[in-house]
Amino acid sequence: MNVIMWSLTFLGAMGFFIFQMWGRLRVLFKARRDDGRDYSRATWKKRVKNMVVFGFLQKKFFIGEQPAGLMHVIVFWGFTVLSLQVITMFTRGWFPSFTVPGLTIHFFGGPYGLLRDIFQIAVMAGVLMALYRWTISKPKRLFGILPAEEKLHSQKHWEAKIILVFIFAIMASGFFYDASRMISYQWDMDSIAEAKWQPLTSFLAGQLPANVETADCIAGIAWWVHNIVILIFLNLLPRSKHFHIITAMANVFFGKIEPKGRLPKKDYTAEDALFGRSQPNHFSWKQVLDMYSCTECGRCSQVCPAAITGKTLAPRQFLLNLRDNLYENQNNIIDGKTEFDVLIGENKAVIDDVVWSCVTCRACEEACPVNIEYVDKIIDIRQHLVQEAARFPGELNRTFQGLERNSNPWGISSAERFAWADGLKVPTLAENPKAEYLYYVGCGGCFDGNHKKSAQAVTKILDEAEVSYAVLGSEETCNGETARRLGNEYLFQSMAETLTEKINSYGVKKVITNCPHCFNTLKNDYPEVGGKWEVHNAADFVNDLVATEKIKVKSDMDKRVVYHDSCYNARFNDVVEQPRNLIQKVTGDNAIEMEFNKKEAMCCGAGGGRMWMEEQKDQRVNIARTEQALDKNPEVIGVSCPFCRIMMSSGVNEKGLGDKVQVMDIMEMVAQNLEIKNPPIVQDTKL
Repeated sequence: MNVIMWSLTFLGAMGFFIFQMWGRLRVLFKARRDDGRDYSRATWKKRVKNMVVFGFLQKKFFIGEQPAGLMHVIVFWGFTVLSLQVITMFTRGWFPSFTVPGLTIHFFGGPYGLLRDIFQIAVMAGVLMALYRWTISKPKRLFGILPAEEKLHSQKHWEAKIILVFIFAIMASGFFYDASRMISYQWDMDSIAEAKWQPLTSFLAGQLPANVETADCIAGIAWWVHNIVILIFLNLLPRSKHFHIITAMANVFFGKIEPKGRLPKKDYTAEDALFGRSQPNHFSWKQVLDMYSCTECGRCSQVCPAAITGKTLAPRQFLLNLRDNLYENQNNIIDGKTEFDVLIGENKAVIDDVVWSCVTCRACEEACPVNIEYVDKIIDIRQHLVQEAARFPGELNRTFQGLERNSNPWGISSAERFAWADGLKVPTLAENPKAEYLYYVGCGGCFDGNHKKSAQAVTKILDEAEVSYAVLGSEETCNGETARRLGNEYLFQSMAETLTEKINSYGVKKVITNCPHCFNTLKNDYPEVGGKWEVHNAADFVNDLVATEKIKVKSDMDKRVVYHDSCYNARFNDVVEQPRNLIQKVTGDNAIEMEFNKKEAMCCGAGGGRMWMEEQKDQRVNIARTEQALDKNPEVIGVSCPFCRIMMSSGVNEKGLGDKVQVMDIMEMVAQNLEIKNPPIVQDTKL
């Protein structure tokens, strides 16, 4: 009778689970394949490594908020270890004496029993900790960052609590099942040997009635509870945030292995080309998998500059709104419907302001434990708003016009591009076409009054190191990074083709740039448009010059320097220690670190084209970041980005400290402290 009941229960539950999964999978199979990624077998080695590091080893849970991260690691590893116990208990519904091959007491059964004991009690402790967080301490991260996550915050969150109770029940029933069997088989030599490996289970057995019939009854109840709870749990997965238990490993495996800062070139000549994603059936299959894999942990929203400063964007809520819209349209997608209501706009799944609040800093992606990507979705939707709907913040009209007419977002006359070098002997490629390096200055160094000093500093350093370099001078044009991040992909491609053609006409092989945005674009985006150069970040390049003693730097800068990491240096391109090394060289001391630093640094607020958009006074990201810097009582705030310089300078002035705290580029610090090999000889006019 038990076999029949179990068979019917198992088949019914698995049948419903497969039915639900098939629906989710069909949506995934129908999703677009136009994300420009390489999923070939040649990439599998890197993908397997990522799956091991981020999936099985749970790397990101060891970073950030603790002990919550460790709690999740324990629960995950516990389920992984106890999966063999699940197989055993399921199979014993048909074969009561079944044991997984290799797990008898004569092989690895003893050590596995000890491991099972440890993890069962550890998972139960983890569950109790999680229940405490959900019911008593109630951290904001779990319930929603307001105001952006008001929708999530207003929910009852019953699902999380029920799932935790289920997990606790699975662990507890496993203990009672094994303990009862110890009593039932107390004279069996193998059972006696197993008991020695399972101290916790043995202790529980000692507390239960010694009667074999009672023990058999308890074991039967525990077996049914264990298996039924797992089957119910399994059927909740495709309908809940815990779907990530099924999809997370696949999401990590198929995650981005291309450079983190790369955006794929859109082929607008393709027959089914999209000029932006605006409907649920527009997203790529990997973007759909991202939606399936969200754990709703809130680590992304907790570090998002927009969410922190009270804007409408929180990455978690953004993704959940896309997911909910996808689920609502699942049947229509499966049926082959091609036209849907646009999901972006007022009273839609995502309002415009959410998309325009993003600074594309990747803090959310760095924090996400299952490597979900947000920036690509934001920019894809921006492309729809700019290129199809022509709906974007009014101040961007001037930015786009400046890029189109004068090849810079300031809109300053292109005739002024080389004015930063007035009075200096800066070689151009037209004069020196055989130069080894092109120094690409970028719009910030050419047009921003303060950051011109950085461009001048770079040339001074290169001259002192006797590096063979030249600039494009008045022939230089913008690389289009701002246009691309704002969603004007068509304009970016046009600008990229123009600049690539100009650089390639000189046969350039190596490029140096001091702007992280230019560096990321030239290094990661331009290979797809023919710009296949060796691109160097100035901080990295100059750090090497110091390390190889091609230049010598004095440690005469006796000031407290706090360093602000550029997102496009640290998180996008792993340029973290090089600027700090240079600060140490010029000050003789390590840079002062803010609370949020290196790859966990907060954005200055200018990324993703936000530099060119207005921001409400009480929601300014640059003010929040400046306050973090000023908390360290610095005399100098070191930066490595023209946009960071502008935003941090604005923040310092807003605080009324412009005459006390200096915002300074790392290149200027180095240039001011160079030991000149051959200083000019000053004639004594008195002779």
